[in-house]
Amino acid sequence: MRSYFVAVFAASVMSGAACAADLAVAVTKAPPAPASFSWTGFYIGGNAGYAWNSGTLDGVGYIYGSDYGSYSNGWFNGQRSSESNSFTGGAQAGYNYQIGRAVLGFEADINYADASKTYAASSTYDLYPYPVDRPDYNYHLREQLDASASVEWFGTIRARLGVTALDRLLVYATGGAAYGKVSGSGSYSWREYGFWWGGPGDHAFDRSGGFGGTDSSVRWGWTVGGGLEYAITDNITVKGEYLYVDLGSNDYRIPEAIGGDEFVTWTSSTKLNVARLGVNYKF
Repeated sequence: MRSYFVAVFAASVMSGAACAADLAVAVTKAPPAPASFSWTGFYIGGNAGYAWNSGTLDGVGYIYGSDYGSYSNGWFNGQRSSESNSFTGGAQAGYNYQIGRAVLGFEADINYADASKTYAASSTYDLYPYPVDRPDYNYHLREQLDASASVEWFGTIRARLGVTALDRLLVYATGGAAYGKVSGSGSYSWREYGFWWGGPGDHAFDRSGGFGGTDSSVRWGWTVGGGLEYAITDNITVKGEYLYVDLGSNDYRIPEAIGGDEFVTWTSSTKLNVARLGVNYKF
């Protein structure tokens, strides 16, 4: 009996030793934990998206000589405004520095755009029939007043402050300076036609005229926004971003001619909303 217990104890010890050996081998064969992704470094990339101008066109008017004063929106009866949205695309470059879960950085970009605001107004004036003492007189006047402001291209220089919600997902806010080329155009046109009878002969007339011009400049302002960026690989990241870009306001005055006394005037403000996607290569 004693020999039996000795044999059972020896077998148990050997079995436990074998299990411990297997466990040691299993622990030894476990793969090492992957290294955390780092956002630190320079990057370059491109972007594409949608831009719309939520600015305004105010005080659109036509000035006709110093003796006649200024005629603005109330003089025209067919007024309408519209907003032109556009594709936007460009390139960006920047640098990130990660401290714990926080990521600090800066970014600069330049982009194409064609977002505009337009205003148009028309006036119709008819004398037909003329008062009863001139039934032989017929007169018509048509006038058109137009103004617009558009952004041809824009760029930003921004700081970025973000936090890594996940190891490879960055949530960030951004803001800084903005600049862009803003063009304004304005025009006034007229046509008068009709006829009168009597006198030395019958008379008919149909004449027209007008003028217009453009004025463009590079304007500076500010921008603010935010976005999400995700690292697909150690070198490739993708992002979705929204920016609000304010390039301020400007007064326009388009003359008929140098030294002339007719003008089209208006004030425009340029406020871009930009929603875009981008891809970056991190060095």
